[in-house]
Amino acid sequence: MIRILPCLLFLFCMMKPSLAIAQDPQFSQFYASPVYLNPALAGATDRARVGVNYRNQWPSLTHSFTTISAYADFFSKAMESGVGIIVNQHTESFLDYQSTEIGGVYSYKMRVSDNLIMRTGIQLSYFNKDLNFEKLVFGNQIDIANGQVIGPSGETFQRGEAVGFLSASAGTLIYSNSFWIGSAVHHINEPNQSFVGGDSRLARKYSVHAGYKLNLGDGQRLRTVAYQFQERSVTFAVNYKKQAGFNQLDAGMQFYFQPLVIGGWYRGIPIQSVDEIVKNESIIALLGLELNENLSFGYSHDFTVSRLAGSTGGAHEFSLTFSFGKIVKRTKRDTILPCFKY
Repeated sequence: MIRILPCLLFLFCMMKPSLAIAQDPQFSQFYASPVYLNPALAGATDRARVGVNYRNQWPSLTHSFTTISAYADFFSKAMESGVGIIVNQHTESFLDYQSTEIGGVYSYKMRVSDNLIMRTGIQLSYFNKDLNFEKLVFGNQIDIANGQVIGPSGETFQRGEAVGFLSASAGTLIYSNSFWIGSAVHHINEPNQSFVGGDSRLARKYSVHAGYKLNLGDGQRLRTVAYQFQERSVTFAVNYKKQAGFNQLDAGMQFYFQPLVIGGWYRGIPIQSVDEIVKNESIIALLGLELNENLSFGYSHDFTVSRLAGSTGGAHEFSLTFSFGKIVKRTKRDTILPCFKY
């Protein structure tokens, strides 16, 4: 059964057009891929950084679903601006499907009040999507009695088809030293992503994310010239996304005992259901470690709690972030973004 599960999932989406519209890949450690979450987060550390995220979803299936995201951003104090680039690649081996994105990002930082900051950001990306039509499976190829795929479909396609298009996105973020709230809209122009002509629009993705950070007191003193101590805090956050007929909520917390981060998430919307199935998706456990003052590593695992539990293997996700360059000189008046570490 597990061998044909990808086929059945694809056929289900073909029968449900509202679900067949391609959704963007997601990351459980979405704050470890900040530029992917919201263009307004470009340059948010007030220095330079590079990062990479890798996600392997449903590893127990015969065919894999993997996503890699890499970014680099930089903040200019003189211009109060952040600039960055982002490269994403999502692969689904079942259909030899691959989506590649290369984008440029710009953000601007402005002070609203003594302890409130607003950032706005824009992004322009080029997408290239490639699909092997020879691997499509149609209903007349499946033997309902035993679930096996039998015989050719009778359809004639070229082996590979590709489509390229531009996508525009924008976001905003407001924060103090203890809370933040932001929103983003991706694919504002709803570009046409059809492989075979006609009109197949990539739906806009809307997201709202917010959180609150509570300091638990100072830890040990750091070995720095400045009189600084290890941070001890707990942060609560939510991230809501909606794209076409799909919506999702992530809610959780992270404990930061510098240099260690321990976190947990719930993904789903338990007050909603589809075809009488409650929208519970997964529980996520996270462990992060600051290897030094510039380099941090995170690992998370999605434990599936839906009806697919026990068949998919959940999801593994890794992140690596490296910050460098001169730290912008700060005063007591400066407001520091209190976002999640991962």
